[in-house]
Amino acid sequence: MNWLAPLDVYCERTDAGLWAEPVNALTNLAFIAGAAWLLRRMDRRTPADLRTLAWLMGLVGAGSGVFHTVAQAWAAVLDVAFIALFVVLFLQRALVRLAGWRASAASGAVLGVLIVSAMIAITLKAPALNGSELYLGPWLALIGLSRICPPSPARRWLTAAAVLFGVSMLLRSTDLAVCEAFPLGTHFGWHVNNALVLWCGMRALMPARRGP
Repeated sequence: MNWLAPLDVYCERTDAGLWAEPVNALTNLAFIAGAAWLLRRMDRRTPADLRTLAWLMGLVGAGSGVFHTVAQAWAAVLDVAFIALFVVLFLQRALVRLAGWRASAASGAVLGVLIVSAMIAITLKAPALNGSELYLGPWLALIGLSRICPPSPARRWLTAAAVLFGVSMLLRSTDLAVCEAFPLGTHFGWHVNNALVLWCGMRALMPARRGP
């Protein structure tokens, strides 16, 4: 595989230049802004897993920003890797913290989600999804998580995240389809909306703050 091979898979990109996707690149700042907001509300007493997730949220934005500027195969792997790390850790910790599962059971469930997600991505080739098949598994897992979580503010945050992720999937899937009518595309909306998805998920995990 040629790791330096240029990739042109989004509506906004029309050449191989570093600044060929300015909107797609800059909207990744939404992830970094969300991570900064979370980290400002954490301190040394905050559990390490929550701090790690907040940093990973920022890295999701950084990795995607690199991909939408460099637009090469290695950068695409970096982009997906940070997303995968966040998804794996978030689901495992949410099952433990919010659903009360044992860590071993939660880890097994996450492994199952990864296997199912891979199977969906391999077997389901729907042009209308525009490569979004890989995210169907995590979306279904998020919906399931919002249902098994006991009634609480955390459950409402997870439900909001699941609904928003459905919108994100729509925005990602329609990017190339709208090129002729809207040359900017809709992938930038995937970034902004997904930053909200991750932020809502993190709000579900973070304990309520006491006092002003």
